[in-house]
Amino acid sequence: MERVSTGISGLDGILRGGVPEGATVLVAGKPGTGKTIFAHQMAFYNSSPGRKVIYLTTLSEPLIKVMKYQQEFTFFNFSNFQHNFIYQDLGSLLRNKGPSGALNAIDDLLKRHEPFLAIIDSIKTVFDILNSSLECREFLVDLSVKLATWGCTTLLLGEYSEEELDVRPESAIVDGIIYLYAEDKKQQRRYLRVLKMRGTGYTGGENILFITERGIAIFPRVHPKVSAQSYECLTERISTGIAGLDEMTGGGIPRGTTTLVSSSSGTGKTILALHYAYAGLCQGENIIYVTFEENPNQILYTSANMGISLQPYMQNSQMQLQHISPIELNVDEHLYHIQKLCGKHGAKRVIIDSISSFEIGMEDKFKYTDYIWAMTDYFKTRGVSTLLTNEIHASEQASTITKHGISYLADNLLLLRFIESDMDIKCYLRVIKMRTSHHYTKMREFHIGSTGVAIGASL
Repeated sequence: MERVSTGISGLDGILRGGVPEGATVLVAGKPGTGKTIFAHQMAFYNSSPGRKVIYLTTLSEPLIKVMKYQQEFTFFNFSNFQHNFIYQDLGSLLRNKGPSGALNAIDDLLKRHEPFLAIIDSIKTVFDILNSSLECREFLVDLSVKLATWGCTTLLLGEYSEEELDVRPESAIVDGIIYLYAEDKKQQRRYLRVLKMRGTGYTGGENILFITERGIAIFPRVHPKVSAQSYECLTERISTGIAGLDEMTGGGIPRGTTTLVSSSSGTGKTILALHYAYAGLCQGENIIYVTFEENPNQILYTSANMGISLQPYMQNSQMQLQHISPIELNVDEHLYHIQKLCGKHGAKRVIIDSISSFEIGMEDKFKYTDYIWAMTDYFKTRGVSTLLTNEIHASEQASTITKHGISYLADNLLLLRFIESDMDIKCYLRVIKMRTSHHYTKMREFHIGSTGVAIGASL
């Protein structure tokens, strides 16, 4: 089946390449959710000499409004707007000529311009002008037949709630339904769901939607599926940057695996992660370090106190240090950017410090687990070694290592913990598991000094 791109790469991925050519798709949502921007972005992307777009509007002064608002987006092309866009006031046709007269006028437009794409904004206003639900249904069926006869792909825009879509006759007639909506009043987040698309598969579920100066951007939802790429078990070992820990793990961490470092606050998770990153840098590997808790200056200061100078590696782009606020974080967008950054820079190690920072603020804990699954599977199939840090309360150490059952997603699990000894408190490290390797099982002292980390004697 031939596809028509929406001009939105994330949505095209959800639709397996775009909208089926010749389909009639209802783009529904309440006012302010981005329907008109969606329609113009798709129209400008597909319009060119020989591929015209007809935009039938029921709004007053449509041309002035389009010129005033849509030209603020980078997708707006004034040349296309002049030559390949045909605007027609459908509302006046319906009021003056009735349904049959409006259909005849639309048929004349189709014959004259042979458009590739037709848009009606808004179809619900059209139905408000008509007298009965039967007249509305007949008008939509006749319109769909005329458009399909010309092989024209059609977008119908409408102000509907999700509850209305269940009972409206147009929902049954159209080939596809794309629903836009907004939730979360605090952060004003918008979402998109594909509710229906005849003749093709698509990825269901909630996807984050942003309106930027470039138009609409879609970040497909994170969902736990096994990657299509096969997982190659690599025998190579990589250093953690801590000699004693390399010894405890049987010569280092197996490349391409996921390592989870779990502990309470202040035990040295970030310092261990910095040694792990620095070891990769010294081997010539490109590194991505994502921090949610400490800003880049704090990371550089902490590493310098350990005798680790990261500044030269950041200047030559060997290390990408990303600081993201967990308060405004959306996991779908975050994973998309991390994956894109990893591919762009050819990263061999990815460090996330720490995953518990944004987990605390996420109401949907299942989505948090999905995020960890999708991320670790993506990197594992590409031979990228991943290190995640995770914070647990000291009171929970005896009963749990991670929250929400994410420990099973890690290939290697390290536990840091404080233990009181007489009047002193010491930190100890234990390798809880390594799926592909033997390892040292006893706890050993994890000593942080001015020259870095040293692994001491067993407890």
